Amino acid sequence: PAVGFAAWSFARLADEVERSRDLLITQTLRDAVLTAGGSLRGGGPAMEDRLRELSRRIDADLALYRGGRLTSSSTPVLEDLGVLGQLMNPEAFIALALAGELEVTRDGSIPRLAERIGYRVVQPGTPRNLGVLATPQLADDGSLAVRQLDLALVLLLATLAGVAAALAGAGRASRTLSRPVAELRRSALALGKGQPMPAHQHPPLEFEPVFGAFERMAADIRSSQSALEEARRRTAAVLSTVATGVVALDPEGRVIVANRQAVDILGTRLEEGEPFLARLGPDWIPLTAVVEGFLEDRGADSAAELDVGGRRLSLQLALLGPDVRGVVIALNDVTDVSRAERVLAWGEMARQIAHEIKNPLTPMRLGMQHLRRVYRDRRGDFDATLEETAERVLGEIDRLDTIARAFSRFAAPADDGQPLDRIDLGVAVREVVQLYRLAEGECEVRLEAAPGSWGAARADEVKEVVVNLLENARNAGARLVRVSVVPGRIRVSDDGTGITADLLPRIFEPRFSTRTSGSGLGLAIVRRLVESWGGRIEVVSEVGRGTEVTVMLSP
Repeated sequence: PAVGFAAWSFARLADEVERSRDLLITQTLRDAVLTAGGSLRGGGPAMEDRLRELSRRIDADLALYRGGRLTSSSTPVLEDLGVLGQLMNPEAFIALALAGELEVTRDGSIPRLAERIGYRVVQPGTPRNLGVLATPQLADDGSLAVRQLDLALVLLLATLAGVAAALAGAGRASRTLSRPVAELRRSALALGKGQPMPAHQHPPLEFEPVFGAFERMAADIRSSQSALEEARRRTAAVLSTVATGVVALDPEGRVIVANRQAVDILGTRLEEGEPFLARLGPDWIPLTAVVEGFLEDRGADSAAELDVGGRRLSLQLALLGPDVRGVVIALNDVTDVSRAERVLAWGEMARQIAHEIKNPLTPMRLGMQHLRRVYRDRRGDFDATLEETAERVLGEIDRLDTIARAFSRFAAPADDGQPLDRIDLGVAVREVVQLYRLAEGECEVRLEAAPGSWGAARADEVKEVVVNLLENARNAGARLVRVSVVPGRIRVSDDGTGITADLLPRIFEPRFSTRTSGSGLGLAIVRRLVESWGGRIEVVSEVGRGTEVTVMLSP
């Protein structure tokens, strides 16, 4: 509004200045006509002298036009400069000669001079004989500038006064309106810190609903805080009674709650709000890696067993929920349990070994007893009986050797420290398949190996894995075994009897076997070797259709 008013004021001032100048031009022409009397109606050489004398008396430049053409001028230099044209302004001539006007004012021919020229009829007649007295008037820029400056100063002062008044009013209004807001802010800060809220002054009428809603919210928050604190106390009491170490973390890995058992297992204090992983020492790098992986990818493994400082720890991870988006860590020290399990396992292993050794010893004893009876009886078939018994005993000895080798291989620690080689899996598998093709039997083995089937493993162990898989297929009554090798993968599929769905999850157990004979360690050894390479093994089987075993390695 102020800018619009200023523009309107300046435009009005310019109009007033222009009207004043037109009035001055009109008055000058009237004074010139009254002073000259009838001396301007004639002509002749003396007209310029009379015109200059008249110009001197009224102190104004004059020019005389007849029929629209310049005939005389009091100041010839104005003709030279083009201020006074040789022809009248067409609009002015039409207004005076044809429209019957007595006097008019029009803009000059030089716009940059901002001149105005006044015209007045001094000798009426036809357009050809019409006598017109003219006077030019240049714009008084200095006067206009002074008046514009004065007007600008007045408008500036008025604007500043209005701004000052507006600021003062706005400041007072803002203080009035901000006081309740400031009270609400102080109350909110006190509520967030758990401190008593300051007393509220009587708020303005407009803020009464806001203050009422805030007080109800504060009451709800205090009630929720009390319930939350009570729930925290109950949770802490429950966690203190469990044998498992429990730590709850927020999405940034800060401790929410930790029970005493977790502190004892980890050997460090865990205060609420502290970064959990930063509190752990270098011995806990395996735990740190598992927790960081779970926080970054919620689909990562949520269970693990760790060896830390000679202790065996069981780790379980679970999400707190969609609202909190944290994680709960459950730690159990299963060192003693693992030792007890190993003792039991070795005891069971010893019983199994004794049972497996006892099985071939029985036919060996019976065979030797029969051979001794034949010898005592001096029977004629002694040589045949000796040959038959010797062959049977040697077969049982081979069986004992196989059992001993299997148990020895299974009991040997995994050679995880030995570096892996990037080998051509096709070459290693082809050597085993060629040996099986030389053996007598009805089982046909077909190999499909893609060129450059590289994988990270150990060549001798790959051969041992393939031997076990082919032997299992042959023992399952397979007539055709297909072996395919591609980069990072070995697949052995047969058309044997297959494995039932209820037995399939147990095939990797050390003492489990679907046959009455054998150690039941073949697939257990296979899985142990594959996992030592960093790979995994999958088995798919259907009764009556056969079994497919896939070994997946890093290429």
